[in-house]
Amino acid sequence: MSGMPLSRIRVLDLSLIWAGPNAVMMLGDLGAEIVRIESTQHHITNTRGFVPRPSKETVQKLGYVGSLYADLDPKDAPWNRHAMFNSLGRNKYSMTVDLTKPEGCQIVQDLVKVSDVLVENQSVGLLRRFGLDYESVRALNPTLVYLTLPIYGLSGPYSDYMGFGAQGEAMAGVLSLRGYRNSDPTTAGIANHMDATTGVAAAYAAMLGLMERDQTGGGQLIEFSQVEHLIQQIGGPLMDAVMNNRAQTPLGNRDPVRAPQGVYRCKDEDRSDDRWIVLTVGADDEWTGLCTAIGRPELIEDPRFEDMFVRSANHDELDKIIEEWSTQQDPRLAAELLQQHGVPAGMVAQDFDVLEDPHLDARGFFHQIDHPEAGRHRYPGHTYRLSKTPLRFDSPAPLLGEQNDYVYRGLLGFGEADIQRLTETGHIGTAYADHVR
Repeated sequence: MSGMPLSRIRVLDLSLIWAGPNAVMMLGDLGAEIVRIESTQHHITNTRGFVPRPSKETVQKLGYVGSLYADLDPKDAPWNRHAMFNSLGRNKYSMTVDLTKPEGCQIVQDLVKVSDVLVENQSVGLLRRFGLDYESVRALNPTLVYLTLPIYGLSGPYSDYMGFGAQGEAMAGVLSLRGYRNSDPTTAGIANHMDATTGVAAAYAAMLGLMERDQTGGGQLIEFSQVEHLIQQIGGPLMDAVMNNRAQTPLGNRDPVRAPQGVYRCKDEDRSDDRWIVLTVGADDEWTGLCTAIGRPELIEDPRFEDMFVRSANHDELDKIIEEWSTQQDPRLAAELLQQHGVPAGMVAQDFDVLEDPHLDARGFFHQIDHPEAGRHRYPGHTYRLSKTPLRFDSPAPLLGEQNDYVYRGLLGFGEADIQRLTETGHIGTAYADHVR
């Protein structure tokens, strides 16, 4: 789209799963042309679905994994109906090619010559086998910005380690901080926080590379270690270890200083036993607001709770007092009441609460998108907004190989005979080959 910040930029997308596709999506939001490199001959787990061809019966038995297919039905083209792919696939093109064949490698290398950015988060060293590592493609296009997202980096003892979001969070020290007091990591759950945060920061890194290219005319390799990025987000515990030789442990829902802070059970209208509110109190005026809101003004002058430090020492007793009130309240209304009294508070929202949130609705956060295979659904919107530049939400996630004609004919100049031959040899297609099961 002309007029957008990245409207003259073409990005080759060799990413998979969540972190890479998230970063590329944000570049597309800013106007970049995204050409996603896919294959009809190989299925990438956790990208266009967990398995290539699940049956409807299998999907319905898979719980959360199965719920990612629209209407719990994979239908005839499940690779086009998977919610994780479709939620990250807006504003992208899809072309298919078989990189395991020399001709496929040559095709992608030709695309490198007419592109500005390449983004990949494959296993370290994999693209070297196809002549698509940075040293190889730099010779083809010295102006290319090559963004790679290895979990542990390209050097060091762990550089060849396999990894996923869960392992990254553990190695970054995040998992040991998540959970309840006196608990162990088995109670913490896996959030894959690393993937979500990587996407935003990696898109930023790619744009820095483009800015530097504008000044010097040359491209460069951008190495983005996902674990090292995640470590930046636990600076407090790390510096506590450095300066005080002290290891922090899980705090549950509490805070080292602010009190009270916690998650409190609310009225259970639907008998789900899962309605909660979160609140935090630091300054004395917030404490006054809390006591007033819950109808206990006598607590304001209670010596057990006279300041934040004393309240922290008596936190267990405070929890009981607050929950006596909260269990009689609707979580959304309780949060609104506390906010009116100057207390930071919010409902612990479930999925449907987020979809129906009046604040998000007023801001137009969710976008209705019609997908030719998955149907009409609301998708999460943009991470940020620009006052002068509306971000794109032009097209749904692409069908597998949907833009083959544009890429092969328009960008690479292939004729009809070549298109026919590449189709017959398994490069060009819009469905997984029969052997992909």
